[in-house]
Amino acid sequence: MKSNSSDTLALLTERDLIPEGTAYDPGSKRLFISSMYKRKIVAIEQNGQYYDFIESAADDLWSTFGMEVDGKRNKLWVISTKGKSIPTAPAILDDRWQSRLYCYDITSKKLTGIYQVNATVKEDFGFNDLTVAENGDVYITESITNKIFMLKYGVQEIEEFLKPDGFTFLNGITLSQDNKTLFVSGTEGLLKIDVATKHYSILQSEFTTQPQAIDGLAFFNNSLIAHQGSLIRRFYLNHALDSIIDQKLIDEHNLNSSTTGEIGENGWYYYIANSQIRSGVDYTRKRVRSLDSLQEVLIKRRKLQP
Repeated sequence: MKSNSSDTLALLTERDLIPEGTAYDPGSKRLFISSMYKRKIVAIEQNGQYYDFIESAADDLWSTFGMEVDGKRNKLWVISTKGKSIPTAPAILDDRWQSRLYCYDITSKKLTGIYQVNATVKEDFGFNDLTVAENGDVYITESITNKIFMLKYGVQEIEEFLKPDGFTFLNGITLSQDNKTLFVSGTEGLLKIDVATKHYSILQSEFTTQPQAIDGLAFFNNSLIAHQGSLIRRFYLNHALDSIIDQKLIDEHNLNSSTTGEIGENGWYYYIANSQIRSGVDYTRKRVRSLDSLQEVLIKRRKLQP
């Protein structure tokens, strides 16, 4: 069953942007797009005009990945990661896996903080995506050691929140409407995590199409919007939020590694259609492919049904 069609918000001519994360600001009605390769953040207006919100490598940004707006506090949270296989421009000479969490004031564009994990974490790690709770806490997925990290509101150091046994490449993350439940995507499927008790379980599904290989994840009206590379699905949940009871195809048209999307106002969903984060990058040689082999970056939007 298919929903209504999507239209174009913007077409970004910077073919080697290699975008990854999205964030929507209800105050300014702008969409923010992160760039893995260019180490920057792009802002897109509702009329499709776009510009660099944070320029390449400003504030010593590494590759930018997951982002989210805390509208209550006027903040933009940004994951900044570097690693052995990630190509960047400007290039980063130290290629050890490492991540930091950046926070910007949306109005002034000023950096208000850079947060790092506490000193007890000795191993390499790579933050991937994040979500922000109503109380200001930030939850972060980490895809190398397969952990979830947390920055408590008002605290200066990021700490480990949970390492779910048996689950690998933790990626997309989102919160339920009441902020009591985290949903996290991994190789094995979708995890439901009780924020208070940290009890976790895999979402059950009545369908042969399993919720696997998911990148971006968003919660909307008791459902999960899931990006699966060449398609985007909506998984409807039961009242207990522990089972998928229905599903709908959101988009499958000309998607090329559709990484993430973000819920805007009035049910509008904004998303990256063709990040080219796989087809456009040679990770073995640590380089982005030639411009003539890349596409302009398509940002789409769709009005979601209740």
